[in-house]
Amino acid sequence: MDSSQLGLLLGVHVAQHEADSARPWAPEVPEPERRPRRPRAPRTRRTLAEALHHLADAVAPTSPEVGHPAR
Repeated sequence: MDSSQLGLLLGVHVAQHEADSARPWAPEVPEPERRPRRPRAPRTRRTLAEALHHLADAVAPTSPEVGHPAR
């Protein structure tokens, strides 16, 4: 079936539906409820950096010839 034939076939029904949707007796569609946004964790990047520094300090070798941990 050609797309123009399909448009003619369905176009009348869609146009009638659009015309009737403005009538006073038309059913009301409720507004969809919006989900509240989850708040982002503040300072996520800094918290992750601190955790990685602590982990690096925990696994760093303690021998004096290695040097100081970089920060």
